[in-house]
Amino acid sequence: VIRDFKTALQELVQRESGQVLTYHLLGESGPDHAKVFSVAVELNGKPLGAGEGRSKKEAEQAAAKAAVEKLTEQV
Repeated sequence: VIRDFKTALQELVQRESGQVLTYHLLGESGPDHAKVFSVAVELNGKPLGAGEGRSKKEAEQAAAKAAVEKLTEQV
């Protein structure tokens, strides 16, 4: 069971050299006490996954999870 999807994604991507992962904050919504952050992750400038969470870190994990699932489907 993967607990840290950002690390798992990094390890998947590093199997090939020259791969660049970037995380982008797409936006935030909701009141201050219940914010929801939206984050996208790109591989070499191409969208790979997106996610939402109560913190930027949680949203990045969700985006990385979506990306890991997408990459492992292709194998």
